[in-house]
Amino acid sequence: MKQIITLVLAGIILIALLVASIFIVDITTVEGNEIGVKETWDGGVISDPLQPKTYVLFPGFTQKVFKYDMSSQVFVMNDQPDATYGEGRRRDSYLVQSSEGQDMRISLNIRWRRDPAFVVDMHKTVRGNVEEKILRPELMRVVKDKATTRTALDAYSGEGLVKLQSDISSALMAADSDLRKRGVIVENFVIEHIGLDPAYVEQIKARQVAVQERLRAIEETRAAEAKADRAKAEAQAAYEKAVVDAKRDKEVGILGAQKLAEQQVLDAQAAAKRVEFAAEADKNRNVLAAQGEQEAALLRAQAIEALGKAEAEATRLKLSAYSAQGSEAFVRIEVSKSMAEAFKNIDGYLPQDMTVNLLSDSFLRAVEAVVGGKSAPAANH
Repeated sequence: MKQIITLVLAGIILIALLVASIFIVDITTVEGNEIGVKETWDGGVISDPLQPKTYVLFPGFTQKVFKYDMSSQVFVMNDQPDATYGEGRRRDSYLVQSSEGQDMRISLNIRWRRDPAFVVDMHKTVRGNVEEKILRPELMRVVKDKATTRTALDAYSGEGLVKLQSDISSALMAADSDLRKRGVIVENFVIEHIGLDPAYVEQIKARQVAVQERLRAIEETRAAEAKADRAKAEAQAAYEKAVVDAKRDKEVGILGAQKLAEQQVLDAQAAAKRVEFAAEADKNRNVLAAQGEQEAALLRAQAIEALGKAEAEATRLKLSAYSAQGSEAFVRIEVSKSMAEAFKNIDGYLPQDMTVNLLSDSFLRAVEAVVGGKSAPAANH
């Protein structure tokens, strides 16, 4: 029995401890897109924010973690009945006056997020009500400052609307803006629509139609002028091309004529050179021929002279042989041979009173006179 009682008491104590731990220990998780701020039981705020993580708080009843969404959020100021894509009031477009007093109802859309470095300060000042306490007042101030300096026509559409949106975006996103100083980072700003008085819109549309017609007329005029300029340019180009072609043809013709004339001069010079060379060649050939003939004649003369000298020398030697001792008999013999040869066929041709002996005697005496140096006596007929 005592054991049963002990087990029951142990179970009761265990259950009591479990129940107490539930109340004493608190487990909380800061998600990946969140940052937590922890407060203690005495109302103090821990200066270091809690990064995404699961935390065990002990004792849990003395601590509390506040989680803030750090992802991009959308805040709108428009008149959409079901603005489910962003935070904002229903029918909340911002009404301002243009520089000439026209009402402009501006529908706005802004994307923003918290700066992690300001989460603790924002927790102490505005907690989760950033849109109403920080974002809306500053957005309205900037939009009013930028929109009221423009005319409704300038801000309504076109480049004027783009410029107004750009100016508001630059003011909201600036690093030294009031929003950044309070921990709000603006990522994007859009003017969804600007509503004007319908009558004024009709005037704007009529003015825009007139402007468009004027612009169309200007464009048509420009197009006609461009067409005329193009035709003029094409004509000028054709003219310049014709001039260039004519100049080219002229220069080509001049160059061709110069080339032909120079070629003719060169041909004439070449022909003259050829004639000159031919004449020089003929001259040289004639000179060489004359020199050859002169040298040949000289050689012939020298040969004749040498031959004559040789013949004379031979005759002299022959005659000298006749004048040597004992040559008389040799001469007489030779003469007799010659005489016999000469007289052998003259029979029957002698004059009536002429005999062979007489001829021989006369001939011998003449030879004797030549050989002996004596004059021949006159023959007796």
